[in-house]
Amino acid sequence: MYPSLTPFGIGDDCAATSHNRYFALMCNNSFQPPRPMFGDPSIAVEVINISLEHGEVRVYGDVSYICFTSNTTVSDSFDVGLILEITPLIPSTRNRFTVIGCSALGIVQGSTPDPYVAGCYSYCHDIKSTSDGESCAGMGCCETTIPPNLTNFVTQLLNQSSVWTFNPCFYAMLVEEGWYSFRRQDLQGHLGFMKERANRGVPVISDWAIRNGSCPKDGAKAPKDYACVSSNSYCVTAGNGPGYLCNCSAGYEGNPYLPKGCQGKYLLK
Repeated sequence: MYPSLTPFGIGDDCAATSHNRYFALMCNNSFQPPRPMFGDPSIAVEVINISLEHGEVRVYGDVSYICFTSNTTVSDSFDVGLILEITPLIPSTRNRFTVIGCSALGIVQGSTPDPYVAGCYSYCHDIKSTSDGESCAGMGCCETTIPPNLTNFVTQLLNQSSVWTFNPCFYAMLVEEGWYSFRRQDLQGHLGFMKERANRGVPVISDWAIRNGSCPKDGAKAPKDYACVSSNSYCVTAGNGPGYLCNCSAGYEGNPYLPKGCQGKYLLK
């Protein structure tokens, strides 16, 4: 759902681009129905939904993969990497770094802004040693948490395979916690997981905020570019990365980023 999207909006005129140009969205009309996407080509990903209250945007994220036709022959590969320092987005800690494959080592590295690296190893000696619905604890798939303020990251897979005859492709991804459920079938076929379960990508939660500012101190006058413009709103310091969010005051609902955007609940019924 996209109710009263501000600060996000379709095109520069409807988005709070004075705070960050990445608030501008666009409609990709090559699909029917059209799909909402970030307008800047550097993060041209599809938007699933946006939460003003929680400061979250859910998108379809890309998946890293590597496929083999022998122990050392790579037939296909793709690494996912994003630089988010100048955007309002930071991956939420409610995502997990998840790896799918037998004898698969996946790595996520980036900056918080301090250098960061983590990973996990997934093992299985054959398809029969795995079971559909198993938790990603290392048999067929594995997962690990990510830190807050991960402004840049890349996900990669180790470049070797001794199981290619029954598990030709490995996958690594940042994905919303709880979305992925292991299936034996995900280990089989050339890019089988991508074709059957992730053809549009996988859901990733990003925390967003007004990054170019902070909440005014008590008694201080708000700056001219202050985003909480509704008279019945208040400022909340961002929980992941710098900046702030705006919420409607108790007893009010609506969009605190719009003039008169927060109205008494009884007026909205």
